[in-house]
Amino acid sequence: MREVSAYFAEEARYPDLDAAGAAERLSQAIRCRTVNHADHSLTDFSQFDRLQEIMRRGFPNVMRCGSFELIGHAVLITIPGTDASLLPCLYMSHQDVVPVVPGTEADWLHDAFSGDVADGCIWGRGTLDIKQMVFGILEAAEYLLSHGKSFRRTAFLAFGDDEETLNLGALAIAETLESRGVRLEFVLDEGGGIIEDGACYGAPGQPVSLVALMEKGYADLELSVESAGGHSSRPFGGSSLEHLARAITAVADAPFPTRLPTPMAAAFETLAPRITEEPLRTLVQDVRGNADAIAAFCASQPELFPFVTTTIAPTMIEGGSAACNVLPQNMRAVINFRLNEGVGAEDVMTHCREAVGNAPVKLRFLQANDPSHVARSDGYGYRMLREALRPFYPQVQFVPAMTVGSTDARRYERICDCCLRCSPFMTEAEDARSGVHGTNERLPLRSYAQGIRVLIRLMELANVTE
Repeated sequence: MREVSAYFAEEARYPDLDAAGAAERLSQAIRCRTVNHADHSLTDFSQFDRLQEIMRRGFPNVMRCGSFELIGHAVLITIPGTDASLLPCLYMSHQDVVPVVPGTEADWLHDAFSGDVADGCIWGRGTLDIKQMVFGILEAAEYLLSHGKSFRRTAFLAFGDDEETLNLGALAIAETLESRGVRLEFVLDEGGGIIEDGACYGAPGQPVSLVALMEKGYADLELSVESAGGHSSRPFGGSSLEHLARAITAVADAPFPTRLPTPMAAAFETLAPRITEEPLRTLVQDVRGNADAIAAFCASQPELFPFVTTTIAPTMIEGGSAACNVLPQNMRAVINFRLNEGVGAEDVMTHCREAVGNAPVKLRFLQANDPSHVARSDGYGYRMLREALRPFYPQVQFVPAMTVGSTDARRYERICDCCLRCSPFMTEAEDARSGVHGTNERLPLRSYAQGIRVLIRLMELANVTE
């Protein structure tokens, strides 16, 4: 694969775009330590106040033409349209970021909250996840309004404050809009953001980027065992650690069936003319008829495996003995599941109870939600997004797909049937894998400017009176 910027085009469009000013505003935003904890007593909400002041100060035309509301610490900006017969669009992201992993601070080439502009990049937490989307949306709207454009279709700019923890900010915005009788034409949220070689899809040499139509479900299952403990020389009946370990193994050894979900079937149908490698070359001639065989092939590939099954990942274990010759007492573990289309949270619980059998282990969900709905790929929103992306990334095949992570977008399904997850801010795939929630998170300046251009064009197509 070439560098991601090799796939950029039309960088001269909107020649008066203030890319340097946009970078400085994002840099200021990165300096706000907007880490929101599930336990709000640990959250410094003054950092969110700082961030919101940067929004108010940095985008005067958005503030003049639109209304700025705080719903808790979530932000909802409404830019009213002139044609009430048109359904509004909602452009969204989130203000919060994850903390730096303790002990890794010295590994950062630039401090995680420095917002430094160096070596052609903006550095720090939020440059990839996902303040660049917050401020890119604001930059696009500001650009259009500053050029005297009026919006025919209302635009909502919605920025939750706790996507990394509870998703309650986005829920509050969605409930507020629902209470006002709002229905949306489409929602655009984070997702994708990388360009990869299509080799894993059987299309080597074809640059591919994903437009996620759905996200997998999410479940944290706690397994717990209670025991009186005692001396390790008397382990009759097994220790709590033994029972817990056996239960974890039993669940991990009981994989869920593979299934080709609707968005991935659409991905293979889109790529079919470009797929040259067997067995996919033959199988995609009839994607629906060969869905089981395609899913089985995907399950054997590390890159595609998460897209065709409910994944099982033991992530935590607590309560072991502090001494080698003492039986542990009460222990717990957590297994994280990402649920494939067609698998609900109760299906996961039933599956795990059957796997564990009569073992003396209690099971309960810490949290669980079903997979999201599948967004429409045959309507206005998806078409507008593809039209906006095409001139700026003409060599790239944008394909419908799904995301294996979780976003705030699912909160808006109550008022929208087209929740799309696609970031136009493209970065190197390896930088995304290591930087999102990792160390040395950074975004190339050219990528930031290019993503803003895409958002300007999307708003021109969807919202603006030409």
